[in-house]
Amino acid sequence: MRSTLSFVGLFILIGATAGCATFRGASARHQYIESQSRDYVYAKPAGEVWPAARAMLFEKGYEVKNTGEGGTLTAESEWKYDGKNRSRYLIQVNPVDEGHCKVVFTKLEGDRKSTSTDSTRDIGTEWELIQRVEPERAAEIKAEAEKRADAAKAAS
Repeated sequence: MRSTLSFVGLFILIGATAGCATFRGASARHQYIESQSRDYVYAKPAGEVWPAARAMLFEKGYEVKNTGEGGTLTAESEWKYDGKNRSRYLIQVNPVDEGHCKVVFTKLEGDRKSTSTDSTRDIGTEWELIQRVEPERAAEIKAEAEKRADAAKAAS
């Protein structure tokens, strides 16, 4: 009986350790992709990235109040209601130079009945856009993220 308990205890310990390693790997992967997305500069002019950024809002079910006419590459959506919650987006595509740009998605969320909202940068949506607009560079980021995940697991 005692050896069975020791075996079960050892199995739980190995499982917990493996779980921690898996968690560290996933965390390292996520942190790398998030940092790369936050600081990402597209190797394309703003005018080429803008249509894909705007299209993502429509695909997520948002109606756009303005669509960047008149030379500004900024769009704000109408409120989208989901049960008792509401959300909207602001997209900004900012030229860095003639051939490069940065994109920021800001999401505002709040309770449908409240006037207060929380504003956060939506790095996940920015990552989706990178994968869509520059898939080769996104693949490089993913490959490096996997290397970092493997290193974090091995260090556990």
